[in-house]
Amino acid sequence: MSRFALKVTFAVVFAVAGSACGGDSSTPGPGPSSGVSTGTRLVDLSEADAIALCDWAAARFGGYGHGVTCANGTTITARQTRELCLMDYQNASPTCPVTVGDIEACTNQSVGPPVCASVPSICAALIACAP
Repeated sequence: MSRFALKVTFAVVFAVAGSACGGDSSTPGPGPSSGVSTGTRLVDLSEADAIALCDWAAARFGGYGHGVTCANGTTITARQTRELCLMDYQNASPTCPVTVGDIEACTNQSVGPPVCASVPSICAALIACAP
């Protein structure tokens, strides 16, 4: 799997295959905020907040294992399962500076609208923290 998998959820979030970005101009999923404090670092998430963030990012992509294809052909996806998403958070380097706000921005810029032209630059920090 590509390091661009929103293993986001990084679920996005990481959690970086599924549905194309084109066509539907509505914002998918539960809305632009996970409800978790945006300043919280990924490595400092409680289990409940990590679950909420994984579920939120997956929902933004249309569910676990679903994703978007950007205009340049790059596919960004949510992790296949909640468990894989949580594992990514647990295995992130303790020095990883990524925050919930970074994950939300990466996810939101990926799913649009408008459709992502390529992997959003904000996602680079997530990729760098991937285990």
